This record gives sequence, C-alpha cells and structure tokens, in this order.
Amino acid sequence: MTMTSDRPDVAGPPPSPTPGDSHDGAHKEPWFARLGRFSGTHRRWAIVTWLVVTVAAAPLAVTLTSALSGAGWEAQGSTAVAVRDELRRDFPELGAEAAVVVFHQDTPIADDPAGLQQLVADLQGAPGAETVVDPLAQPAEAGMISQDGRTAMVPVALEATVDADLPEAAGELIDHVSGLTLPDGARAEVTGEWPVWSDFNQTNEEALHKAELVSGLPTIILLFVAFGSAIAAGIPLLLAVAGIAVGFASLHLLGTTMPMSVWSMNFSMMIGLAVGIDYSLFIVSRYREEREDGHDPIDAIANPLSTAGKAVFLSALAVVLSLAAVFVVPVMVFRSMALGMILAVIATAAAALTLLPAILVGLGDRVLVAKGHDDPDRAAEGRWARWTAKALDHPGRTLVAGLAVLLLLAAPAVGMRLGMPGARVVDEGRSSRDGYEMVVQAFGPGAAAPVFVTVPADQAQQVVDVAAADPNEVMAQVGTEPAESGRTVARVVGKTPVDSQETSDMVGRLRDDVGAAVPDAKVGGPAAQNHDLTAALVGRAPLAVGLIMVVAFLLLLVVFRSLTIALSSILLNLVSVGASFGFATIVFQHGIGAGLIGIEHQGFVDAWAPLFFFALLFGLSMDYQLFLLAAIREVYEETGDTNRAIREGIARTGRPITNAALIMIVVFLAFGITGPIPPTELGVTLAVAVLLDATVIRMMLVPSIMGLLGERNWWLPRWLDRVLPKIHFSH
Repeated sequence: MTMTSDRPDVAGPPPSPTPGDSHDGAHKEPWFARLGRFSGTHRRWAIVTWLVVTVAAAPLAVTLTSALSGAGWEAQGSTAVAVRDELRRDFPELGAEAAVVVFHQDTPIADDPAGLQQLVADLQGAPGAETVVDPLAQPAEAGMISQDGRTAMVPVALEATVDADLPEAAGELIDHVSGLTLPDGARAEVTGEWPVWSDFNQTNEEALHKAELVSGLPTIILLFVAFGSAIAAGIPLLLAVAGIAVGFASLHLLGTTMPMSVWSMNFSMMIGLAVGIDYSLFIVSRYREEREDGHDPIDAIANPLSTAGKAVFLSALAVVLSLAAVFVVPVMVFRSMALGMILAVIATAAAALTLLPAILVGLGDRVLVAKGHDDPDRAAEGRWARWTAKALDHPGRTLVAGLAVLLLLAAPAVGMRLGMPGARVVDEGRSSRDGYEMVVQAFGPGAAAPVFVTVPADQAQQVVDVAAADPNEVMAQVGTEPAESGRTVARVVGKTPVDSQETSDMVGRLRDDVGAAVPDAKVGGPAAQNHDLTAALVGRAPLAVGLIMVVAFLLLLVVFRSLTIALSSILLNLVSVGASFGFATIVFQHGIGAGLIGIEHQGFVDAWAPLFFFALLFGLSMDYQLFLLAAIREVYEETGDTNRAIREGIARTGRPITNAALIMIVVFLAFGITGPIPPTELGVTLAVAVLLDATVIRMMLVPSIMGLLGERNWWLPRWLDRVLPKIHFSH
C-alpha cells in the first residue's frame, strides 16, 4: 500500500518494497541479509576465523592492565599543566609530585627520633624510590613535622621516566613500607597522587573480577528465562567474550603507543557485555520466529539480519558516534575511556553480524524452544499488544503520567554541583587513603595538596603576601631556591581538602589576585589541576552535547525518513537523560541512599560524569529506540497502518527489550556496587537510566506520542524526501 499526503510540501511514506527487493535472488537481497546468508553458508569459516582471532587476542586481553595507567587527569594546555611541567623541569627538588611517607608515633619525634631516622634510612634505595627528603634536616618552617610533634611527612621522589610508570613505582614503595618493622607505637603509610592511583588501579582490577562473579549467575539465569533454552542462553555470552577479547587486545596495542587510562578497562568490559547480550537477544529472537514460521536456517538468519541486523548496525553506530563526541574534551582519560568503549562496541557488533549467524545456523534446531513449549517471545506479544492498546486508548493521560515521573526525577539536577575526587576515592584500609587521613588529622585538610605558584624570584614575596590575605589560606611561603630561569616557587596551603568547592574557589581567587599583582606568576598544583579539569569539562560540554544531538538527529532522520520521529526521539532522550542526572544528584551529591550501595557520598557529582552520562545514555537510548522504531517501521511499510504498526512493533520488541534491559541493569549494577566511587557512579546511574528507558519511555511515552501524532509520525518535507537515501526495514 502506498500512501501520500494531500499537502504539496510534504512527502508521504515510501511505498512498500516489491518482492524483488527482498530475495528473488541473493544478489537482490538487502546487504545485511546477504551478510547473514554468507555467514550462515560459510559458518565453519566464520566460526574458525573468530576462534583464531579470539585466541590470538586472549594474551593481550588478560594482560591489559600492564598497558594502562592512572595518568592523564589533566586538561591539556591548561595553566596547571604548564606549572606541573615547569616544576618537573626546574624544581625537581621541591618534590611537588613526590609520594609522601607519613610517619606517626605516640611520643614526640624530637624526644625519640630513632623511629623516623630508621624509616628514612630504610627508604634510601627502596624499590620505586629515587630520592628521599629527611624531615629532621629541614627547617621548622618547612612544615614537615606536625605541630604536636608526633607526625612527619617524608617526601620520596619516585623512580620513573614517564607518567605511566609512576603508579607502578608508587606501588613498589607501598609494598616496601608495608613490610618494614617499625618501633612499637609507630606507623607509616604512603600517600600522594601516584600512590592513590596505584591503590585505585589495584582496587579497580579487583572490582572488575568481582563484577564478573557478581553478574555471572544472575545474567545466566535471566538469559535462560529469556530464551527458554540453555544452549540459546549461552550464545550471548560467547558473543560478548569474543567482542570484549578483541576490544581489550586493541586497547592493549594502543596502550603501547599512547597513554591509556585504567578506567577504559572497566567501562569497555561493562559496555561490551551489555551490548553483546542486547544485540544477541534481538537477533536470536527474530531468528527463532523465522524458524518457527517454517523457514530453513539460511533464510531464517538472512531475514532477521535484514531488519534486526540493520538495527544492530545502526545502534552500534549511534553509540560509537555519541562516544566519539567525547574526543572534543582535551583530557586523555576521557578520550581513552570513550575509545575503550568504542572498540568494545565495534568488536561486539561485528561479532553479532558475522559470528552469531554462523553459530545459529550451525546449532540448527537446538536454539529453538523445546517441542511442546510456546516461544516465550511469541507468547508475550499478546500481553504487550494489550498494554499498548491501553496506552493508545488514552494517549494524553499516559503521556502526562510518564512525563511527570521523569520530570520529577530530573528536578534535582538543576542544583547539581560538579567536582573532582581526591584521595577518598580509594577505600579505607589502602595505604594511600590511610596515609591521607593521617596527613589531614595531623597537618590539616589542605596539607595533602598544596597550591604551587611559579613566579620570578624578585616578586615571590608579593605572591606570598597576596596569598596570605586569602580567607582560605593557612600557610604561604617560598618553597625553594631560584632556578637558572630566575623563577622560584611559592607554596600555599589551604584550610580545605583538594576536592572541596572552597579549595577550587581559592584557586580562582589566587589566579585573579596574584595575576593582578604579578602577571608572570602561574598558579598550579593538584587543586589547580582539578579546577582546570572541571573548567575544561564544563567548557567543552556544550560542544560535545551539541554534536551528539546533531548526529543522533541526522541518523534518525536518514534511517526513518521522518522529521517528527527524529525530533520526538531527541526530546525523549533528553528527558530520560535529565532524569538520570537527577538521580545521580540525589545519591552522589546529597547522599540519599548512598549507604545502600556501600559508598560515602562526596557532596558533588564527578565533573566528568554529566558529559560521559550524556554520551553513553544517548547512545544506549538510541539503541532501544532504533530497535523499537525499526519494528514499527517494518510493520508500517508492510501495512501502511500507523496504529497497527505501533501495536505490533511494540508487541514484537517488548519482551526482548525488557529482557535486554534487565540483563543490562544486572551488568551495570555489578560493575557499580563492586568498584570505587567513579565506576559506581557510572554503573548505578546507567542501571537506573536503562530501567527508566525500558519502562517509562518505551511503554508509556513512545506509544502515547506516536498515537497522538498518527500519520504525522512520518512527516517529511518533499525536498528532504528527494535528498535522503531510502532505507527499508521490511524483508
């Protein structure tokens, strides 16, 4: 049936494809159908190829941690990075990036210095240590011994040639100090930027293994329930393993040529598992429908790949393009995190479109539901059709109810406060966290991360005077002798910790006030790095968000040839993302419910989170939107009836989308509740976002909006109709 519009400027929906567009011959089939037919016909070749690739990738995948680092948490080209480079080049003796061995004893050190002297001696030549500063040899104004005289800081410059080696050197130092025998009543821990990263990396790797265990059994059970067959339930896991192995190996190879963050490992595995199971559910469910309708295995895989396979490709493309927008942020960590997830999605989608068809055809009837049992997807279609009919009968009320839920949840996001974490990102019991707490208790919150100001030596006192007038200042002094460049360094200690808003505000004031008094001065240090990193993220976020929305809009416009669907889908995604932001604000900023997931709330949302959430959530929302709209479009192209297309499209995809969402939620929660705060923040928020997307968005808002719009769902100006390519979803 071909339908046209009476309006002269509006193109009607494209005509349904003729039989020749399907598969009169293999050469006339859609490209994805031909790919499925090829993989099914040459299944041994496809399976062996993927087996060889996966086995070859395995050694690189299991040793990925060795190629990753904790470095890269700075805004490239920022003032803080310029100060860091100047400190490294001209003032290495200052130990601005040194690990700090914190020593505490019950008696005053001045009365009994033997324990500290023994520690300093033991640190000379220790693994990971290059030089050691003896606090007993420093003047009192250096501030290396606490006011009560019982705690001392021993700066230890780490032995490393590149940033990527610094966490490893810090780890060696931590191990050495933990093995020392100290006098009774004495204790020593190692803290500082790189010891924190060393402990974080170790915690991260342990959390990854815990997440695999925690998510394993629930995922298998849910897969069995979804497929009703043990053999079919194992297929998505095989797909995910192959995709993740290739993604990890690619990350490892890239890590040998460029710095890659350890965070990329967690997030790439999390997204690889999620989309691998997602893609499998949709293709396998459609394959089983085709087989139950009497098609032979080759036709049964060619047909769903022309529809579900096309949706998988477009879904992967949407996720990849959304994450690629993160590259506009000049921060290596975020680029490598996005790159890791992109590689995992590409590898998993490639496996879904080539390996999965070969496995399905090779297994034959063994992936089908046992005889005498109804296909669970087919059995559920009636329930989903009845639900959709109710939504279509009362579209206005359904729309208002769904929007009310999401907007109410999104409201707290208006007061979202951004920040960057400090040492408390590591759990208690780790040396870097315990050492940090010792420094805070003995020297004050700001002592663990002072501000460093590089300045011409003859103007250093002006900097000290300006800093001393700041309301958050505790101590300001010139910290070293002038270098050959004629510059020196002023050290400013604040009252508040590195991850507090007060410290960030102090950095901003110092830059304004010191810059006005001494234009050649530069303000840096850990707090300034956090300040500049947050500014870079916030500053580039509008550009990245704009790119994501434009790309998503164009993709939807081209695929579905409808301005209405493209615009409504973008608006729905924005509301869904806003609700997720609100949830993150409630839990991670205000701490409501934080104890239930075993974390200490930070009083802010990590500055990287909104942009990353937006990119990933937009990609994942597009995932479900594409699967659902592809099914609706397929029925519409066959019937020309919009209401019937909505009912049948949602009925056909309702159960697979729900099952995929449940499994994705389990995976995200497993990675969230087993790791440090940053992965927890991402995992838990993504789990809530997927829950909202699969329920409120897909069950309430999509049918109600499409029902209200009717035939206007397919509105497209005629000039666009002539320009856009024609993509069909029928077979």
